[in-house]
Amino acid sequence: MPNKTFSVVFCTLAVLLTVTSCVENDRSLGSGILPDESILYLGTKTFDLPVTNRVSSSVQAANSLKMMVGTMTDPVFGTVESSAATSIIPYSSSTDFGDSPKLLSAYINLSIDSTYYLEEDQKGIHQRIKIYRLLTPLDSSNMGFNNSISEKDYSSEPITVSDPVIYGEGEIRIELNDEFAQELLDTTPEEFEDVSLFMERIPGLYIQIEPSMGSEGGRMNFLSLGNSTINLNYTLNDPERGITDLDTTESFAFGYSGYEAFNYFSTGSDELSNESPGDNLYIESLSGIKPHIAAADLKKMIDDWIQEEGLDGQTLIISRAELKFPYEEPADYDRFDLEHPAYIYAFTRAPLAGNDSLYYYQPLDEVYSTSNYGSINRSLMEYSMNITTHLQNIINTGSSELDETMDLWIAPMKYKVNLTDTRIYEFDNYNYNKTTLNGPTAERRPTLTITYGLMR
Repeated sequence: MPNKTFSVVFCTLAVLLTVTSCVENDRSLGSGILPDESILYLGTKTFDLPVTNRVSSSVQAANSLKMMVGTMTDPVFGTVESSAATSIIPYSSSTDFGDSPKLLSAYINLSIDSTYYLEEDQKGIHQRIKIYRLLTPLDSSNMGFNNSISEKDYSSEPITVSDPVIYGEGEIRIELNDEFAQELLDTTPEEFEDVSLFMERIPGLYIQIEPSMGSEGGRMNFLSLGNSTINLNYTLNDPERGITDLDTTESFAFGYSGYEAFNYFSTGSDELSNESPGDNLYIESLSGIKPHIAAADLKKMIDDWIQEEGLDGQTLIISRAELKFPYEEPADYDRFDLEHPAYIYAFTRAPLAGNDSLYYYQPLDEVYSTSNYGSINRSLMEYSMNITTHLQNIINTGSSELDETMDLWIAPMKYKVNLTDTRIYEFDNYNYNKTTLNGPTAERRPTLTITYGLMR
């Protein structure tokens, strides 16, 4: 079909569908508008969705908002643990420590900005953390995924005088050992002036949470970038400036706006993986369990329908394709409000070049051109989302050319607003949510509804 003809048909179809309610077949619709050799049929079709439950074991770790440190355990989803890393940035660009500065002490004021817990008695529980010096730069491609950090990437011993305990609110002062403090005191004027030089020598810090000992409960702690500081106390001697034995303090930011935080997490929902889920479909943020829809299964479903309806040889044009994921009425709305994600959407994933165990997740492009981007509908008790362009691409792609990069992963989604007041949608790797959706054998099950046109 000539491209010009296809464009005319597609635009005509879009206009007609905006003024037409649910139409099964109108063979005269569009007569006199389309080319003589084309006949337009409009219709809708709802399919039961060929969906499975799989674990997204590897996801991107970087975000520009916050670090997440904590652990939580659930009887259904298992245990989730999250540690975090980010850079140290000197506040000053012109400090000179002078001649033979004498180290006095150093400490970090760790600021917890918010927390997430499900039970009130978990609000103030003590959680022990360890703080390590990073050895591998965070801009390394191997550090950019939740499962990519290993013991070789940070110091063998913590840099703190003792193992600190956090209680989920306010600031905690943590004394740093002399070895790390001396590294800060060795910062040269050139490193203060050029932060990249400083970061080459000291890539940052890594905060690790101790594993949970309980069978249920726990808490996540969030640290916004730029709210925690490292203070270095020393005695300055600089005869050229007329300074002798002056006790002073130099401050560094632990995390800073414009730099990224990296959340390294693991989830315990592997046992929920199921290629033939029943009444329940599980979804968990981070690297946890998620609904998965294979592109090959979607194409086979559409191709089988075309063959069954005798539509071979006709061009199928998708005007709208909508996924719906129902859920049952919660027994406890207060807990549901705490647990469920506000948005879930369809993501594709692609492996890191040269490494097929590390994956980057990206929302479909449709998210920027639709109002139906996976928000929850409480009255209908369902999530719904538009995947029109992606489905059309699957239909237009030969079966032998489909690969897993076209598969859909349904995951919690967040957005941030940039400096031009534009929403940026992204895979949520800095919050923890989970919920249970209806599975493919439930009465109200996941579906795909298409509004389409046929042309021959």
